[in-house]
Amino acid sequence: MYVQGRCYKCGGFMAVDGTEDASVCPFCNKPFIVEKAIKNFNETAPQDIGVEKASYDYDSDFVVERSVLIRYNGYTKKDVRIPDGITVVGESAFQGMNNIESVYIPEGTELISEGAFSGCKNLQAIHIPDSIITIDREAFNGCIGLKNITFPDSIKNIEAGSFIGCTSLEAVTLPKELEILPWRIFEGCTSLKYVFIQKKVKTIEDYAFAECTSLEEVKFESLHSDDDSDEGIFRIGMNAFKNCKELVSINIPETVKFIGNQAFRGCSSLKKLIIPKSIKAIYPLAFADCTALEHVTFEGETELYKGSNPYKYEKNAATFYNCPKLINISYSKLQPNYWAFPAYTKSKEPENIENGRCRYCGGEFKGLFEKVCSVCKNPKDY
Repeated sequence: MYVQGRCYKCGGFMAVDGTEDASVCPFCNKPFIVEKAIKNFNETAPQDIGVEKASYDYDSDFVVERSVLIRYNGYTKKDVRIPDGITVVGESAFQGMNNIESVYIPEGTELISEGAFSGCKNLQAIHIPDSIITIDREAFNGCIGLKNITFPDSIKNIEAGSFIGCTSLEAVTLPKELEILPWRIFEGCTSLKYVFIQKKVKTIEDYAFAECTSLEEVKFESLHSDDDSDEGIFRIGMNAFKNCKELVSINIPETVKFIGNQAFRGCSSLKKLIIPKSIKAIYPLAFADCTALEHVTFEGETELYKGSNPYKYEKNAATFYNCPKLINISYSKLQPNYWAFPAYTKSKEPENIENGRCRYCGGEFKGLFEKVCSVCKNPKDY
């Protein structure tokens, strides 16, 4: 039987099985004694939740102040219908309620607050009404049973880490008015296979889809630039798709101008890549460890950056570091950027030496006594 408890190590509220001796906190992942967690809740709840109930006719399990749902205390119920009249699901209102399997949020609710459903590991279904405008930080963090979610187009803001660690989530279609995919929004959603990104999204921020190891397809509504419109992705952030190991291909929209550090690092199924001419800069290790990558085409003169911090970017900050199959490259600025393509450079070395050119970049040597490459400035060493 589930009862109220609170982790005495991290302070997280949760439902605990009163028949067990010990369990593991879904927030800090540390073991705790169940009896001690129950006692901790009973001792601290009054000052933490100390809210007078409003004069509405709500079920006694709902702690409400005005139209804000402060806390839900129904520790034995699987299916929850939040009563009408609620405009805000409060911070941590359902945090750690392991008993809950489904939640119905009524029309008129506008905000799902920070951590509202975090750690509800058995939550499988949730109805989000058309009135919702904002889903706050880590609202569904660690809801490992949540498989599908439908976002109404009323939503304008989804904040950082809202669905981090939702390991059963399989498919996502984002709301039409959303402009930013924030930091870590779907990080660690290891069952996520398909994402459709609407044309109003301008930025995919750092770690947005990192460690989504089952992600196979990412579709963008806006693939082409339009001089009369500012719609479409502008920036793909650092580690945005890191270790998306099942991503076979991705059509980078022609609206993108910047690709961040390690953005696609570890996408080990990616085979072919087209870098549109709109991209001004690609930052260190953006496609490192893409071990299946065979062919890259640059449609413009995109700048590649090494990075200045060897501790952060390792000794070899090559854009395509550890891409052993990448020897087919179309790039007008390939010669001065030889360092970005280690496999290509190595494959061309015998030919360059045979032709009396720089073994690294294929540039011509200059100088009477000490011959130096005119492109990469390396001395002739053969």
